Amino acid sequence: MVQTGGRLLARLLRDAGMTHLFTLSGGHIMEIYEGCADIGVPVVDFRHEQAAGFAAEAAARLTRKIGVCAVTAGPGVMNVVTAVANAWRSQTPLIVIGGQAAQPTIGMGALQEMDHVAVLAPITKWAVRITSPKELADTVQRAFQAATTGVMGPVFLECPMDVLFDRAPDPSREIEADILPLTASEEAIQQTLDLLGQAERPVLLLGSQILFSPHAPQIRSVVEALGLPVYTNGMARGALGADHPLLFLHSRKVALAQADLVILAGVPLDFRLNYGASIAESAQLVRVDRDVAELHRNRPGQVQAYADPGHFLYKLAQRFTPPPHSWSTWKETLLQEEKRREAQIAAEAAASSRPVNPLRMCLEVNKLLTPRSIVIGDGGDIVGSAAYTIRPRGLGQWLDAGPLGTLGAGAPYAIAAKLLYPESDVWVIFGDGAFGLNGMEYDTAVRFNLPFVGVVGNDAAWTQIKRAQLPFYGRAIATTLLPSRYDKMVEALGGWGAYVEDTADLPNALEKALASQKPALVNVRIGETDFRKGSISM
Repeated sequence: MVQTGGRLLARLLRDAGMTHLFTLSGGHIMEIYEGCADIGVPVVDFRHEQAAGFAAEAAARLTRKIGVCAVTAGPGVMNVVTAVANAWRSQTPLIVIGGQAAQPTIGMGALQEMDHVAVLAPITKWAVRITSPKELADTVQRAFQAATTGVMGPVFLECPMDVLFDRAPDPSREIEADILPLTASEEAIQQTLDLLGQAERPVLLLGSQILFSPHAPQIRSVVEALGLPVYTNGMARGALGADHPLLFLHSRKVALAQADLVILAGVPLDFRLNYGASIAESAQLVRVDRDVAELHRNRPGQVQAYADPGHFLYKLAQRFTPPPHSWSTWKETLLQEEKRREAQIAAEAAASSRPVNPLRMCLEVNKLLTPRSIVIGDGGDIVGSAAYTIRPRGLGQWLDAGPLGTLGAGAPYAIAAKLLYPESDVWVIFGDGAFGLNGMEYDTAVRFNLPFVGVVGNDAAWTQIKRAQLPFYGRAIATTLLPSRYDKMVEALGGWGAYVEDTADLPNALEKALASQKPALVNVRIGETDFRKGSISM
């Protein structure tokens, strides 16, 4: 069999960590499919290129390696741009292959020809056209290194048809695919130890960069050695399980307002922390990040460590001896706030039975989670409620789109999760608006026999935006939807569906959806609530 560029590319990507190739069928890239078939890498085709990109991003997060998608030229590349931007903002390593016309025809008006590299360059770590099959091995190696070095993120490789279909030579070296840590300096470690020795009200925030740290599997024992109260952010959610005594969820606002030392381990001072204003002005800051620019953004730290946050905490824990009091008084203060907020949530969740309270909907899902469950949030207002009520059971077992605020990732993330972890139950909390973006991917899940349970919080509105409009203007425009029967749509595609209006019917519907062993959707009519009144949506 002749080794073409496309077949060699498939093998090189597998060696870099690719487990599946996520795609939407395209003529420019079909030689890559042949290469994947030859070496046993499954090709998973979606109904929209954006969904293929989201699935590749999820695969990277779930494997802690690299995700790969391939899309055809022109509109195929343009359709994947949103997913690439999402990986860029969420700092997820991703390799995106884009088709292109054969190089001798470029500039002559070839089908779907356009300058893809110019479009992708601003939202990738590296964007390049491969001009010869001889370049493939070195380019894939450089792509992997770019995606996983420093601040992680996506890489775009444009592959013209002649590169993929021409004969390719054997590479002179194998792909090196290990993610290496940025090591913490002894000076930064010692400075932090000195601050901890003086602290009376310390707080540790774990951020998304923890997920891809080589020390991620040890993060729970590292946190236990430090003994600090911990709040998790983004992809770090689940790092301590659901009920760890050092894990706090509802008291972050109080903690940051009263803390005298805050360690930000891969946590940016962005809108989620009011650009640093959520933290007391008098607090000492330790900022640890793989992004040098982030260390200087919005508010400086007394310690600014350019390092892998997991490695930093690991080294810190090795040298740290907790004080005899272990900050017990401070932790009790936070625990009391946790209990107060949990009581408030419980009362709110029980406030109505028909339609279903959104908090109650999320709490019912949380009851069914197991240690292996993977939970995905895809929406605005409803995912904000889920973040307060659903407790992921492990690191990497909560996925949401992240700080770009992208909608439509839910079903593609679920498909990737079920492919990679077929023994895990996979749940998606959908907003009804978000469901409309990639709901057709239930077709993909049915075709590949990948059962997961979607739960739609259906309030017939873009509620997060509506919450902002009403106080500003006294009316809401462009935020009204229909209370549509999305469950019927899923049934029509070959899945399992149920519609729930009364809380009493919800537990049974969720259990039946899980037991159906089909891609399932429980469409839940939810009521309005003031729980997230005043939440920021812009």
